[in-house]
Amino acid sequence: MLVAFIECFGGLAMILGVLVRPAAVGLIIVMLVAIAKVHWSNGFFINWSLEPGKGHGFEMNLALIGMALAVLVGGAGALSIDRWLRPW
Repeated sequence: MLVAFIECFGGLAMILGVLVRPAAVGLIIVMLVAIAKVHWSNGFFINWSLEPGKGHGFEMNLALIGMALAVLVGGAGALSIDRWLRPW
């Protein structure tokens, strides 16, 4: 339940630009756990051929972690609700 909540409302928070840094931390943690528990054993690359019995690798998870890290470091942006509430 917690992971579904973080993925749904964390993504929504990123789109709206409200509480983006806590949302980014939550999404990074979720993706790291997904890599450790599911995707690591399948290697790096996504299963583009959709071969049955072979899962996806952790390539997409790393991309999502990179994007969340960029938001975590850079902040919400000029047109976000966070910037409107705290302009500094």
